[in-house]
Amino acid sequence: MWKITTSLAAGLVAAALAVPAAADTVEFMNWTYTEDSGKDLMQGIMDDYAGKSGDTVEPLGYAWSDINKNAFLRSRTNTLPDVMQVQARFLPTIANIQQIVDLNEVFGKDALEEMFTPGFLAMGQVDGKQVALPWIAGTIGMVANQKVLDAAGVDGIPGTVDEFRAALEQVRENVPNSVPYGMATKNNASILLDYLIWAWTFGADVIDADGKPDVNSAEGVAALEFMVGLMNDRLAAPEIDRPDARRLFGQEATAFYFDAPSAKNFAADFSGQGMDYAVNIIPMETPTMEADGTPAAIQWGHVLVMFNDDNASSDSAASKFLMNTMSDDVLVDYALIKGALPPTFTALESEQVASDAYMAAWAEAAVAPRPNPIAPLANGGAISDIIGEEVQAALLGQKTAQEAADAMQERLEAELD
Repeated sequence: MWKITTSLAAGLVAAALAVPAAADTVEFMNWTYTEDSGKDLMQGIMDDYAGKSGDTVEPLGYAWSDINKNAFLRSRTNTLPDVMQVQARFLPTIANIQQIVDLNEVFGKDALEEMFTPGFLAMGQVDGKQVALPWIAGTIGMVANQKVLDAAGVDGIPGTVDEFRAALEQVRENVPNSVPYGMATKNNASILLDYLIWAWTFGADVIDADGKPDVNSAEGVAALEFMVGLMNDRLAAPEIDRPDARRLFGQEATAFYFDAPSAKNFAADFSGQGMDYAVNIIPMETPTMEADGTPAAIQWGHVLVMFNDDNASSDSAASKFLMNTMSDDVLVDYALIKGALPPTFTALESEQVASDAYMAAWAEAAVAPRPNPIAPLANGGAISDIIGEEVQAALLGQKTAQEAADAMQERLEAELD
């Protein structure tokens, strides 16, 4: 059980429910509002706060792939929103926006430490400042579709890389028109995640402890050769991005892929069966080289940031909206509907979380998630592009795995110098 003290944290949430002297408008920039599966959820969160406070919440919706770019454009024109949803791995980039608010100064460091678990609270920290609060959390890990495995005659969830490849071959042979593994083969940001997990699985560091690239080591080349072999043997396919894998998975044309816990929601939507389909979605440990290996996974989550000095007070409408989203009656339902863990102590102890079999299975599979080593770097976008371009060149047969790894190493050394 999580050990908590609640006096300061309860005060923060209670303040969010106080009706301000005069109505205000909170601009909330997020990508979930633009998604079919998320719009009603976001509207409900905004309406909940509006009903309690008398304020208005105005959604500013941008597609996930465009939201960071638009944040920087808005910073140049002094039109930043009050509150913004950010993918946790991109927070070091967004933290470069000058108008971002240190939330320790708004709510108090002690109060936030009472409210959030340490690991989740750390998701919002950059250079010693609490520039974001965790909203939903989990990992990037592997999921399996039990119905596809049953159709292919696969008995059990594969635990090793060899067992994984054998399962993929069974899917290829027994499920017509399938893409057995929905490996990301386009979009550099998506390719990076699959590559990182397989590189770690094979024992490569990608970026070592000294900040040096290590992609053309024997382990790094072996990981890339494994990925190329999957493509060559029709166990993966070209032109697959994460959204494509989600669709194929829900339509029972893919057996495995990497995603966040929200994989459940995408499968429910694409299956056409809603949450009745969730019983077929199996969170699993990433296959390992040996049966007793440590499965690789990437830390994942969404965080919320605030901008502009006029919001840097716990009495501002933006601060109260932010705290209201973290209250148990709002946060727990939202996190579980999104297939994720809520990051506050009290929400994690709620009956709803304790009784959610899917999230319990996900937490059990997330043995030792590692932070994305690329995201915190100032030139992380360029590094992601280098890795994605060279991995794709190998997957498409334009270079051998060794040639691609050598070119990646050389380009990364120059970029990281």
